[in-house]
Amino acid sequence: MPYRKGHHRAEILTGGYTVLMRWLFIPLIIVGLQIAGHSEVTALSQSDIYLSSQVILQGDLGIIKIKVKTGETPHVTWMGRKIYLIPDPDKTSWQGLIAADLTKKPGRYEARVRIFPSGNEKRLEIEIVDKDYGVRRLTLPKHMVDLDAETLKRVRKESGKMKMLWEAQATTPVWSGSFQRPIPGKVIGPFGRRSIINEQPRSPHTGVDLRGAAGTPIKAINNGKVILTGDHFFTGRTVVLDHGGEILSMYFHLDKIKVQHGDLVKKGQVIGLVGSTGRVTGPHLHWGMKINNARVDPLRLISISKELEEEWPKKSSKTP
Repeated sequence: MPYRKGHHRAEILTGGYTVLMRWLFIPLIIVGLQIAGHSEVTALSQSDIYLSSQVILQGDLGIIKIKVKTGETPHVTWMGRKIYLIPDPDKTSWQGLIAADLTKKPGRYEARVRIFPSGNEKRLEIEIVDKDYGVRRLTLPKHMVDLDAETLKRVRKESGKMKMLWEAQATTPVWSGSFQRPIPGKVIGPFGRRSIINEQPRSPHTGVDLRGAAGTPIKAINNGKVILTGDHFFTGRTVVLDHGGEILSMYFHLDKIKVQHGDLVKKGQVIGLVGSTGRVTGPHLHWGMKINNARVDPLRLISISKELEEEWPKKSSKTP
């Protein structure tokens, strides 16, 4: 994809693990540029917008940072959803995460930035690019794959509980700064791979499996609230944290749960122990993420969120 003059470099490693991100500066001198199908919009007065990239792979995410004047508040929408932003102490620099679901159709999608109370706005295009994460093959006991009527009823009930979490109204962001890994174990089940279980096609792997000995402490990846604990057929002992602003983290197959529904937890707090409950062949942690209702690679969140703690980019192509 061609990049407009003034952007910093952005590379796509299509055969590799991720997009190599560089800050892209959206210079104010072109904020009145027309986007196909839209009339010219009012320029953002004295406001800067930075994107980590204008290209995002399926299952990946990026960062948006917006600088405004004192007393102004930026609002961002993308694909019909509000992007929740966190301000600095002065409330003149705001940042948030933009996510692309694992199976989102490739194409260009418009992001809209509006500044209140002025109403000034900027429209950007972010492209979602297809990514093939490969295939994983698993062999499990027949009774864990071909479910009987009673088990199927249980699974549907548990699935309904999870669906209610995805559809719940977003809460105020409580996360702060970068996110951390829940355990340090090696990845034994990569994100996004299409699953073949007992030679039957199944849904793609929507999290990562991390190696961990039974009893290994599992830590909260950021501040959050416990919105679900339970023991489910597929996921075993389960914990779901709401970090606010439509960012949810999931922890499956726990041996023990160390928190209760409704608890407020801090980044790094132990929430459970690694186990082998549910449909598994051995102890490990399945860790999943949903951001803006999009299923994304948790490890990408860890790497890109480090930029959340960086200072505002000092280099730009802004014209004085």
